[in-house]
Amino acid sequence: MKFDNHDTVYGIHSLMLVMAVVVIIIIVLLYVTAIPEFIEKHIGMGQEWIIAVIVLLYLLFFGYFVWKDAAFVSYNDEGGKLVIRTFKLRPWGGRKISMEILHSEFYRYEITSKWPKKQLHIYVKKGSKIMKYPPVSVVSLTPEQFNNMEDSLKQLSKV
Repeated sequence: MKFDNHDTVYGIHSLMLVMAVVVIIIIVLLYVTAIPEFIEKHIGMGQEWIIAVIVLLYLLFFGYFVWKDAAFVSYNDEGGKLVIRTFKLRPWGGRKISMEILHSEFYRYEITSKWPKKQLHIYVKKGSKIMKYPPVSVVSLTPEQFNNMEDSLKQLSKV
Protein backbone atom coordinates (compact mmCIF):
# COMPACT_ATOMS: atom_id res chain seq x y z
CA MET A 1 0.00 0.00 0.00
CA LYS A 2 1.22 3.44 -0.90
CA PHE A 3 -0.17 6.87 0.04
CA ASP A 4 0.73 10.33 1.24
CA ASN A 5 -1.17 13.28 2.67
CA HIS A 6 0.06 15.93 0.24
CA ASP A 7 -3.51 17.16 -0.37
CA THR A 8 -3.93 17.91 3.34
CA VAL A 9 -0.53 19.60 3.49
CA TYR A 10 -1.31 21.76 0.45
CA GLY A 11 -4.64 22.67 2.03
CA ILE A 12 -2.99 23.76 5.28
CA HIS A 13 -0.31 25.77 3.45
CA SER A 14 -2.93 27.39 1.21
CA LEU A 15 -5.11 28.29 4.18
CA MET A 16 -2.15 29.86 5.98
CA LEU A 17 -1.26 31.87 2.89
CA VAL A 18 -4.85 33.06 2.35
CA MET A 19 -5.13 34.03 6.01
CA ALA A 20 -1.85 36.00 5.81
CA VAL A 21 -3.12 37.88 2.75
CA VAL A 22 -6.44 38.61 4.49
CA VAL A 23 -4.61 39.95 7.56
CA ILE A 24 -2.45 42.20 5.38
CA ILE A 25 -5.50 43.48 3.47
CA ILE A 26 -7.33 44.23 6.73
CA ILE A 27 -4.31 46.11 8.12
CA VAL A 28 -3.99 48.15 4.92
CA LEU A 29 -7.71 48.95 5.02
CA LEU A 30 -7.34 50.10 8.62
CA TYR A 31 -4.69 52.60 7.51
CA VAL A 32 -6.40 53.96 4.38
CA THR A 33 -10.10 54.05 5.37
CA ALA A 34 -12.26 55.47 8.14
CA ILE A 35 -12.95 52.01 9.58
CA PRO A 36 -10.77 52.60 12.71
CA GLU A 37 -12.81 55.68 13.65
CA PHE A 38 -16.04 53.72 13.22
CA ILE A 39 -14.73 50.86 15.37
CA GLU A 40 -13.38 53.22 18.02
CA LYS A 41 -16.71 55.06 18.15
CA HIS A 42 -18.76 51.86 18.57
CA ILE A 43 -16.39 49.49 20.38
CA GLY A 44 -13.83 51.81 21.94
CA MET A 45 -10.72 50.12 20.53
CA GLY A 46 -8.00 52.18 18.88
CA GLN A 47 -6.38 51.29 15.58
CA GLU A 48 -3.25 49.87 17.25
CA TRP A 49 -5.33 47.51 19.39
CA ILE A 50 -7.35 46.34 16.40
CA ILE A 51 -4.15 45.52 14.50
CA ALA A 52 -2.68 43.78 17.56
CA VAL A 53 -5.80 41.61 17.95
CA ILE A 54 -5.83 40.69 14.24
CA VAL A 55 -2.13 39.76 14.27
CA LEU A 56 -2.57 37.81 17.52
CA LEU A 57 -5.48 35.86 16.03
CA TYR A 58 -3.38 35.00 12.97
CA LEU A 59 -0.45 33.89 15.14
CA LEU A 60 -2.81 31.71 17.21
CA PHE A 61 -4.19 30.18 14.00
CA PHE A 62 -0.65 29.53 12.71
CA GLY A 63 0.53 28.30 16.11
CA TYR A 64 -2.32 25.78 16.29
CA PHE A 65 -0.80 23.77 13.43
CA VAL A 66 2.65 23.95 15.02
CA TRP A 67 1.22 22.87 18.40
CA LYS A 68 -0.82 20.13 16.74
CA ASP A 69 2.42 18.84 15.15
CA ALA A 70 0.94 18.71 11.65
CA ALA A 71 3.25 16.87 9.24
CA PHE A 72 3.59 15.56 5.72
CA VAL A 73 3.63 11.76 5.73
CA SER A 74 4.42 9.42 2.84
CA TYR A 75 3.84 5.70 3.52
CA ASN A 76 4.87 2.77 1.32
CA ASP A 77 5.02 -0.89 2.39
CA GLU A 78 5.55 -2.39 -1.06
CA GLY A 79 8.69 -4.14 -2.29
CA GLY A 80 9.87 -5.95 0.84
CA LYS A 81 10.46 -2.84 2.91
CA LEU A 82 8.52 -0.19 4.76
CA VAL A 83 9.34 3.35 3.68
CA ILE A 84 8.06 6.32 5.68
CA ARG A 85 9.04 9.88 4.79
CA THR A 86 7.92 12.82 6.87
CA PHE A 87 8.53 16.46 7.73
CA LYS A 88 6.72 18.77 10.10
CA LEU A 89 4.80 21.79 8.86
CA ARG A 90 6.57 24.47 10.81
CA PRO A 91 8.83 27.35 9.88
CA TRP A 92 11.66 26.04 12.07
CA GLY A 93 12.84 22.55 12.92
CA GLY A 94 11.11 21.00 9.93
CA ARG A 95 13.83 18.48 9.18
CA LYS A 96 13.00 15.70 6.77
CA ILE A 97 13.06 12.15 8.08
CA SER A 98 13.16 9.06 5.90
CA MET A 99 12.85 5.56 7.35
CA GLU A 100 13.49 2.45 5.28
CA ILE A 101 12.84 -0.73 7.24
CA LEU A 102 13.03 -4.24 5.84
CA HIS A 103 9.86 -6.22 6.55
CA SER A 104 12.02 -8.88 8.23
CA GLU A 105 13.41 -6.27 10.69
CA PHE A 106 10.06 -4.66 11.55
CA TYR A 107 9.14 -5.68 15.10
CA ARG A 108 6.11 -3.68 16.25
CA TYR A 109 4.45 -0.29 16.24
CA GLU A 110 2.67 1.86 18.76
CA ILE A 111 0.27 4.79 18.36
CA THR A 112 0.23 7.38 21.12
CA SER A 113 -2.51 9.99 21.34
CA LYS A 114 -2.29 13.01 23.56
CA TRP A 115 -4.59 15.72 22.31
CA PRO A 116 -3.98 17.32 19.88
CA LYS A 117 -1.02 15.13 18.87
CA LYS A 118 -1.06 11.60 17.51
CA GLN A 119 2.26 9.85 16.91
CA LEU A 120 3.43 6.60 15.39
CA HIS A 121 6.37 4.84 17.07
CA ILE A 122 8.13 2.10 15.14
CA TYR A 123 10.34 -0.58 16.65
CA VAL A 124 12.78 -2.75 14.73
CA LYS A 125 14.64 -5.85 15.80
CA LYS A 126 18.27 -6.24 14.77
CA GLY A 127 19.80 -9.31 16.25
CA SER A 128 18.77 -9.42 19.88
CA LYS A 129 18.30 -5.65 20.19
CA ILE A 130 15.04 -3.77 19.76
CA MET A 131 15.47 -0.19 18.59
CA LYS A 132 12.96 2.62 18.36
CA TYR A 133 12.76 5.10 15.48
CA PRO A 134 11.91 8.76 16.11
CA PRO A 135 8.13 9.31 16.38
CA VAL A 136 6.15 10.25 13.28
CA SER A 137 3.24 12.66 13.63
CA VAL A 138 0.17 11.11 12.00
CA VAL A 139 -2.38 13.70 13.12
CA SER A 140 -2.66 15.11 9.58
CA LEU A 141 -3.62 11.80 7.98
CA THR A 142 -7.22 11.34 6.92
CA PRO A 143 -9.13 8.67 8.87
CA GLU A 144 -9.00 6.38 5.83
CA GLN A 145 -5.22 6.81 5.45
CA PHE A 146 -4.72 6.24 9.18
CA ASN A 147 -6.81 3.04 9.15
CA ASN A 148 -5.01 1.72 6.06
CA MET A 149 -1.64 2.43 7.65
CA GLU A 150 -2.67 0.73 10.89
CA ASP A 151 -3.97 -2.36 9.05
CA SER A 152 -0.70 -2.59 7.12
CA LEU A 153 1.39 -2.24 10.28
CA LYS A 154 -0.69 -4.91 12.05
CA GLN A 155 0.14 -7.34 9.26
CA LEU A 156 3.85 -6.56 9.53
CA SER A 157 3.97 -6.66 13.33
CA LYS A 158 5.59 -9.68 14.95
CA VAL A 159 4.17 -9.03 18.43
